[in-house]
Amino acid sequence: MRVEKRAVRSGWLLALLVLVGGCASVAPRPAGDWLDERRDWFAQYPHWSVEGRLGLSDGERGGSLAMHWEARGAIHDIRLRTLVGGRQWRLVMEPGRAVLTGSEVGRIEGPDPDALVEQAIGWPIPVRHMADWLRGLPGPDAARVRYAHDGLMQGLAWDDWSLEYLRWAGWGDGAVHLPARIDAVRTPHEVRLVLRGWRFDAAAGGISQP
Repeated sequence: MRVEKRAVRSGWLLALLVLVGGCASVAPRPAGDWLDERRDWFAQYPHWSVEGRLGLSDGERGGSLAMHWEARGAIHDIRLRTLVGGRQWRLVMEPGRAVLTGSEVGRIEGPDPDALVEQAIGWPIPVRHMADWLRGLPGPDAARVRYAHDGLMQGLAWDDWSLEYLRWAGWGDGAVHLPARIDAVRTPHEVRLVLRGWRFDAAAGGISQP
C-alpha cells in the first residue's frame, strides 16, 4: 500500500500540500493498529477540514466534482461543485438531520443525506458515513473490514457499497496516517475520491445552518 509523508504546522496546523520525504513504507503492524492513533488525533482536533475531488462513473457516463468538507464536532458542512457548468451545493449534516441547498433544488431536508445528494446531483454518493471513512475509520455497520500488512485499513463494505483505500498519507511527522485516495463502488456506479489539504484545529467556531 502506498503511504506518503506530509507535514503539519502548529497553531492552525496547516497541513502542507508538499510531500515531505516522498513516498515511504510503513513497518508491519497488527491489523487495525493505526485506529487508536486516528481516534486520538481527532479527539484532540475535532475541528477539521479537507479538500477533495470526486470522479464519478457508471461505465457510460461520468463527471467530476470539487469537494470541501468541514467538521465541527458532530456537525459537517460539505460543499460540492461541478468543475464545469457552475452548479454547486451545500450539505449540512448533524445527527438525525440533513439540509441541502443549491442549484436546481433550492432547499431540501430530511434524515437521509445520501437521498438528498442523489436527488440534487443525480448521482449516488455515500456521504452518510463518509466523515468516518475520510478519517480512515470503519464507521458504524461496516462489514468485511480488511487491513494491509502495515495495519492500515485496506477496504470495507457498507450497505451495497464496497470501499478500497488505495493510498495513505502520513501527517504531523507520521503521528497519524490519513487516506489520500478512496474508491467506492456500488455497481454500476463508482466514486473515486482524492483527498488533499487537511487542516486541523483544536477549537473553532460553529457552522451556520443554511
